[in-house]
Amino acid sequence: MPMTLTRSLLTILIPGLIAIAPWLLVLVQHTTATLGFNSYPTLANALIFASAAVVGSFCEGAGTHLEVQWDKEREATYGVKENWWVYLSRTFDNEPVGYRYISRLVTTLYFELSMLFAVPSFLFGSGLLASLRFPDFWVPIAIVSLASSVGSALYLHKQASDTHCVLCETRQELNQRTAAS
Repeated sequence: MPMTLTRSLLTILIPGLIAIAPWLLVLVQHTTATLGFNSYPTLANALIFASAAVVGSFCEGAGTHLEVQWDKEREATYGVKENWWVYLSRTFDNEPVGYRYISRLVTTLYFELSMLFAVPSFLFGSGLLASLRFPDFWVPIAIVSLASSVGSALYLHKQASDTHCVLCETRQELNQRTAAS
């Protein structure tokens, strides 16, 4: 599978689908909306796909904003800006294995950053679904939903931050070692 297709699936479409899934269920289960599936199933599927792409793009954009903040915070330690330009401008007859590793790290980082925003949306929406199904238990459901949303966001924030550090360190080290050869 081409890398751009893999990245698009992992960083936009999957997080977008995860973020909107419970909200779509709330819409079709608790309103008269059918999203057009009765009369226009192709159009309804296109609408859901487009919605997932738009929401996933918002998640990715929010994650990119966070990455930019981390780049600024880590500039003094890792020379992030200079190391990116050195990395991007190098050409090799045989690309170092480290370049493929960095490419995988970048995909992992963007996935984690997108999921940082998609998972809390999913958990909060799932909590709403559960509250609508079990209205007598809406308070404990709301507490669990809120706690799991915050907990997942904190966990994914930490994971993405760690991945960003590894990416910065690897790129810096790879640039230093390839400059010597």
